Amino acid sequence: MKTGLRILRYLRPYWLNMVVFYSALFIAMGFQIAIPALIGRGIDNGVLEGDIDYVQNIVLLIIGAAILQAIFTFIRTYGTHVLAERVGNDLRDQLYAKFQELPFQFYDRSQTGQLMSRATDDINNIRTMLMFAVRAIVQAVGLMAVIIVIMLSTNIWLGLIALSTMPFLIWWALRFGVTIRPIFLGIQQQFGSMTSVLQENVAGGRVVRSFAQERNESERFEEELEELFQRNMRAARKWSFQYPLSLGVNGLSLAGVVWLGGYLVITGQVTIGTLVAFERYTAQLNEPVRWLGMVVDRTAKAFASADRIFETLDTKSAIANGANAQPLPNMNGVVRFNDVSFRYRGAREEALHNVSFEARPGQIVALVGATGSGKSSVISLIPRFYDTASGDVTIDGVNVRDIELSSLRDQIGIVMQETFLFSVTVGENIAYGHPEATPEQIVTAAKAARAHEFIMRMTEGYDTVVSERGVTLSGGQKQRLAIARALLVDPRILILDDSTASVDSETEHEIQRALRTMMRDRTSFVIAQRLGTIRDADHILVFDDGRIIQQGVHDELLKVEGFYRELYDLQLRDQEDAFNKLDQQVEEPFAVIPESDAAVLTPVIARRSTGGA
Repeated sequence: MKTGLRILRYLRPYWLNMVVFYSALFIAMGFQIAIPALIGRGIDNGVLEGDIDYVQNIVLLIIGAAILQAIFTFIRTYGTHVLAERVGNDLRDQLYAKFQELPFQFYDRSQTGQLMSRATDDINNIRTMLMFAVRAIVQAVGLMAVIIVIMLSTNIWLGLIALSTMPFLIWWALRFGVTIRPIFLGIQQQFGSMTSVLQENVAGGRVVRSFAQERNESERFEEELEELFQRNMRAARKWSFQYPLSLGVNGLSLAGVVWLGGYLVITGQVTIGTLVAFERYTAQLNEPVRWLGMVVDRTAKAFASADRIFETLDTKSAIANGANAQPLPNMNGVVRFNDVSFRYRGAREEALHNVSFEARPGQIVALVGATGSGKSSVISLIPRFYDTASGDVTIDGVNVRDIELSSLRDQIGIVMQETFLFSVTVGENIAYGHPEATPEQIVTAAKAARAHEFIMRMTEGYDTVVSERGVTLSGGQKQRLAIARALLVDPRILILDDSTASVDSETEHEIQRALRTMMRDRTSFVIAQRLGTIRDADHILVFDDGRIIQQGVHDELLKVEGFYRELYDLQLRDQEDAFNKLDQQVEEPFAVIPESDAAVLTPVIARRSTGGA
């Protein structure tokens, strides 16, 4: 009941439309009820009396009533479709807005397919209920009330016979609704699971084909599809029994009316016209009773879908503007972590333990550590994608919880390792965070990101539409577009989450040149697996198991035993030793550099010759 009332509340803004459309419904219903009475009078006063003129007049009245019924039925049908579509759009808008405000923790535990199912199939079920079930209930109640009064006032015994099966049919329909609702809820859940598998296979199609897993993925999808089929068949079996039973019981009441009515006609207690009219009323009465099965079926589907939608809408967002949140329009960029601990929802252990450090404008703070050591957790707390479990993250001395989210995130630029591009033009992708940017500003940002040249080589330059997820662009090209997108926002705080890990050395060098432009006068945080990209950082934080185990500059960290020096020995020691050999041999112009050292030196010489790290 609560779910139904909540759905109906979405009709409140359209109450005037409802008055018009449901007025048309009752007017059409009036003409529908008048037709059996006209038939009865035509038989008694026209056919049996041999009055052809009376019969012709009745026929004209029936035709007029049928035409008017059709006109008002069209108004009612169109109106209910309009109401259902408007409510569906309102629900989608509200659900989409909720998706935008839900915290990252919600998406950490949610399947994309389930969310897509709620925004599509679940809302369609509610639309269907509003188009048919709500109208059918109103029409059935009105039609049944009027017909019952007419029947009982015409002949109480025929009326009781006609109504004898109605209590059973109503009880059976309500019982059907109680048993079918959890089945439909399971169908919607399974539809979401099937959609998730489908979405994963479409998005990961290249991976599937690369590993020749087409057969396994097809089998996985078929398993989900078969489970959905079985659940639908379970509902179909119940529905297939429900509707024929209603028809059979309705036939019993109609047979009773004909039997008793025939006897009353023979004995002269009622006229033939009255019996015919009664038969028509019985048929009209059985119609809304049969609707009950379909109404319950569609209402059960809609309520199951509404439960899923309202579950999402009722999800409380832990990341929201507090009561005292204020904008921070002119951020300087002093970031401080004060004894911060953090745990992901559902995790047994903390991702960060008592982390403290400070970063100031113009500084590059590098975060180094093994996978899962806590680096990404740190940078996720700065734009408040998550909240700390204890301790504070402050910017310019203000706790991020006390800064308006839009003001906070507008001044933070993020370049992720995996760049996401939208299926719009290159220019629109760059201007995504600054939609009002002029073409000149977009080009300036692209040039600073070393992206202008390859953009101009595209078929339509900045107006070239990027394919879905940017699959036609190289990793380096996508990264440079992401850098341009971040640069256009002119952020005070810049976060680079291992943004060069997936590109080759030459592309990395180009990206590093672009990043040095971005980092100037900004507070920059860099996560990197390659130490060559962070050796000039102003402060290096080494993480392990959510704790800072080492910190300092590159040269200081090399002087002490620990993770950083081990990583350096693994990555760069051979290159540096080979370069030192080269320095020693400069005075001997005919010295031969071993082939193994030359291979190691190639990227080092390239970087040093162009001023790279």
